[in-house]
Amino acid sequence: MNASVNVRLYKSKTYSDGSHPVILQYIIDGKVKKKVLTKCLPSDWDAKTLRLKSKCRNAARINHFISSEYAKAESNLYDLKSGDKELSDVFNAKKKLSLNEAFEAELTRFKTEHKSGAYDKILAIRAQIKDTSIPISNIDPSWLKKQISVWIGSGNNGATIRKKLKLLRGMIGRYSEKGIAEELRAVTVPAQKAVKQKLTADELSRLENLLLPDGEMVTVVRDMFLMQIYLRGIRIGDLLQAHSEDFKEGRYSYRADKTGKQMNIRLIPKAQVIFERYQNKHERLFPFFRWKPNNKLSDFENERGRLKHKESCTSSVNRYLKIIAAMAGITKPLSSHIARHTFARMAIDKINNPMVTMELLGHSSLAVHQSYLSDIRKDDELDKAADDIFG
Repeated sequence: MNASVNVRLYKSKTYSDGSHPVILQYIIDGKVKKKVLTKCLPSDWDAKTLRLKSKCRNAARINHFISSEYAKAESNLYDLKSGDKELSDVFNAKKKLSLNEAFEAELTRFKTEHKSGAYDKILAIRAQIKDTSIPISNIDPSWLKKQISVWIGSGNNGATIRKKLKLLRGMIGRYSEKGIAEELRAVTVPAQKAVKQKLTADELSRLENLLLPDGEMVTVVRDMFLMQIYLRGIRIGDLLQAHSEDFKEGRYSYRADKTGKQMNIRLIPKAQVIFERYQNKHERLFPFFRWKPNNKLSDFENERGRLKHKESCTSSVNRYLKIIAAMAGITKPLSSHIARHTFARMAIDKINNPMVTMELLGHSSLAVHQSYLSDIRKDDELDKAADDIFG
């Protein structure tokens, strides 16, 4: 028997975020079998070591997982060659699992891969399904449509339901012995994308010139919102976790939570003024994010705690922004994400190069970025059309 196994970045398949699967590739008597271990962006893959580059978030844990799976694969090949195992022992057909068993397997996978965000999303989906005892291979379009009705009844919009369907279908494809049927892929709902609200130049000026008392939380939140815009539309979660020492020689350096990209931003004069106002006054630059790791908890549990605290801080910031909007005479439902949309609108007005604006906004792929810009341009066109009608 001729048999070999290696780790490779499988570039023949590309995910929506521009990443590729990292696979174990078996070649046994000329036949190829693949097992997906994780995924990563081409820029994060070290072709010499066949592992993620050390600068990548969670690289040590993911590389340990890859190494352990590779060691198991080599051991299996040795047993195959020596006759101690048959091919059926190594490449078992998928077992028939209930939906709940598939959920458990998926939760274990995300915990192993240290993906706490995906872990909590799967937990939330399982909690919304009344009966998880159904065999996963028995899930059909009728079952999916009933579940969609449940989500709609719970107030989920089309975009949220599509994300849940994607996770659920991925799980079915991974754990059902039948794989994922085309009729299941065809079940969907309209996206119903929310309008990407952004501030006009006049509204932004009103916020900048709003007189607020020193030391009050409304003042801190207003300054954070402005700082988001001045720092290229930085996500609120990243700014919440900023330390004063991250700002050096007029630049702010950080790794984006959502994409893992390393960012280095020059502070414009307005941003420098805000930074100096808060420099070294609190444990973080702004006095919201207070989470600290607990040595008694695992890395995974700590990561879940950090993300939940970040969500809680974001909700608190958004509550203050509603108050600030009323004070400034802004009728839009002001939230931290509007700062990002506002910068994006300003950027595409000045720069007609999606490759540049993609880097400015820190999007993970050009496809994601172009969809984002398309939504913003479409919203503006509709706003203008409405103004023309009533003007």
